[in-house]
Amino acid sequence: MTPVLNYETLGDRNNPALVLAHPLGMNLHVWDHLVEHLKDSFHILRFDLPGHGKSKPVASEITTLNETSIVDAVLNACDSAGIQQFHFVGTSIGGMLGQQLIINHRDRLLSAVLTNTGLVIGTREGWLRRQADVISSGLSNMAPTLVSRWFSKVFTATRPDQVVHWTEELSKVDDHSYGLLSAWIGERNFIGELTPLHHPTILIAGSDDMATPPSLLATLSLSLGNPPLLAMPDTGHVPSVEQPEQFTHHVKQFLATACR
Repeated sequence: MTPVLNYETLGDRNNPALVLAHPLGMNLHVWDHLVEHLKDSFHILRFDLPGHGKSKPVASEITTLNETSIVDAVLNACDSAGIQQFHFVGTSIGGMLGQQLIINHRDRLLSAVLTNTGLVIGTREGWLRRQADVISSGLSNMAPTLVSRWFSKVFTATRPDQVVHWTEELSKVDDHSYGLLSAWIGERNFIGELTPLHHPTILIAGSDDMATPPSLLATLSLSLGNPPLLAMPDTGHVPSVEQPEQFTHHVKQFLATACR
């Protein structure tokens, strides 16, 4: 079963296309600052994962997501929007979708920015436990604890409004869909599957990211033929939210080179 994703497009269709993939538990608004600064130069497509934002939840009778169902849903959204080749930015699970594109659909990629992700994230057992906890306790109860792991201590102390906002947003995510996506992450292991990418590529890490530390991105870089890796200081798992100006600067600078 391939989910149907809520997506929105911005910018002139005649400009180069840019696809944005957000982290688990969040939604397309993690890209608000980036979009504001790129919409005049790119035809942007950003989407919500199943059960997130305005995307419909996965049907309750569905008990597992197959390996390609999410990336197929992303490509279906691109097809619907008339986008064939595109630049790609993905964080966390979004970065795993980017890796799937590199493995199976690199003909559609123009460049890739992979942030806060890895060939493997966590353990299968840990993600299955997360799924079970969400189903039994609900995201509305777990959200404060989960969100506290997303952001650096500096951000948490200086932007409590954003912590509250994203806690509320996570509470709205469909428990069943979140659980299935958690299990999907636990099943993904791209070790030995990636080969050096000849498209322009950059990796971005957060120095204070507990889930996907810079060392995990360094291992991913080796598998891709050593593209540049930037480690953003005082940054956790979601640099587009924590350090929007700096993150946007890095992405704009990279895309300017990739589009030459």
